[in-house]
Amino acid sequence: MGHERVSSLPQKSQKWVDLIKKMGLMYSDGIPVEVVAAQTLQNVRRQYENLSRDDTVKAVFNFLVVFSRACRFDDPIGELKDASVSLPDKPSLLSIVKALRQQIPIDEAASEYGQLALAAAADALGQWYKDNTTKQLPLFKPRSDFLQSWHRLGTGSGFCELSRLFFGRLTERYLNYFLDRAASATFPSIQQRNQFQHDMKSHIDDVSKHAFETAKITQSFAAGWFNAHARDYVPGEREVEGFLAIAFGKLRDELRREEEGK
Repeated sequence: MGHERVSSLPQKSQKWVDLIKKMGLMYSDGIPVEVVAAQTLQNVRRQYENLSRDDTVKAVFNFLVVFSRACRFDDPIGELKDASVSLPDKPSLLSIVKALRQQIPIDEAASEYGQLALAAAADALGQWYKDNTTKQLPLFKPRSDFLQSWHRLGTGSGFCELSRLFFGRLTERYLNYFLDRAASATFPSIQQRNQFQHDMKSHIDDVSKHAFETAKITQSFAAGWFNAHARDYVPGEREVEGFLAIAFGKLRDELRREEEGK
């Protein structure tokens, strides 16, 4: 399917249970850290069973596909306009994120899960740009050469990186969200819950790394899918949903292996 080479990847992060132990969730009254860790992974896996059909997630990921495809062309603004995405003639990173938000109906974007998906996509776009730009371009002030920095996003390898960033950021946000809920339901005292919140914030980078490593599994087919389904035309909703179903299926399997300690 035309896979393209991707850059080397960092070493595997800590196992999830070990990471939770590192956060300091072992208390003298014997709260089992394995319960909190397993419940978190179970909740994320259950959520991922339906996300490929979630309208907000589909709309968010479709924007990433459409934007990536447009970056292949000499006139990306025109290509985006043909796809009903409006950007100013000299866009900035913030105007791109604004265009992303405009693709999501207000009632869907306002939902808790909709906000997680939007934030993950915005983070992914920002991180991809930071990792790939060759010049120190301003965030707020647009520049005529701004879109040139996005040109590589229109390749299979460029989209592959953006895809992994998106799934990594989304997984990170879900892990934090459900970890907070699992711990709050398990800890018997407010003091322990407050301590957990403190420990969780101090290890946010570790959770982010773990999520990014988990999302590595989506890279095995992202470049090939983009080259086959998005280079020459804008893919339809069914094609996008099909990609998401495979991606979330791979993530569920990876989280299941984590839960089983494999």
